[in-house]
This record gives sequence, structure tokens and C-alpha cells, in this order.
Amino acid sequence: KIVNKEQFIEWSATAIFLVSVLLTSFNIYPLNIFVALVANILWLWLGFIWNKYSLIIVEAVVVAIYFAGAIKVIAV
Repeated sequence: KIVNKEQFIEWSATAIFLVSVLLTSFNIYPLNIFVALVANILWLWLGFIWNKYSLIIVEAVVVAIYFAGAIKVIAV
């Protein structure tokens, strides 16, 4: 079966997010922040594609938090 664009984004975001969880569990900082940021941006994008407001709100907040953490890492 051919995977459509939405499914590709969904499974890519899931795989990237699981990598970020693995990095966090092994305390691989700050890489975990940047990987999680990418995964959650993809989930936010899917929220807009699916027009799913609960996903958009959760992911927008999570992206803002990870973005703030990424800025802190870069600024130091």
C-alpha cells in the first residue's frame, strides 16, 4: 500500500518523537530538546492539516516550551 503525505508526516513525527524520548531517558542534552522540537512541529502541522483544535493547542504550547528551551541553549 502506498502511504500518503499525511501518513508519512504522522509516522515520521512519531518516530522522531520516540527518538527524543530515548535521548531524554539517557540524558543526552541538549540534542533531545532539538529533536523533540522537530517532532512536535510536525505534530502541530498535522493538527492544522486535520483541523483538530485540541492537537493544535497542545502542540502549540509544547512547541513554544521547546522553542524557549532551544533558545536558552543557543544563547548560552
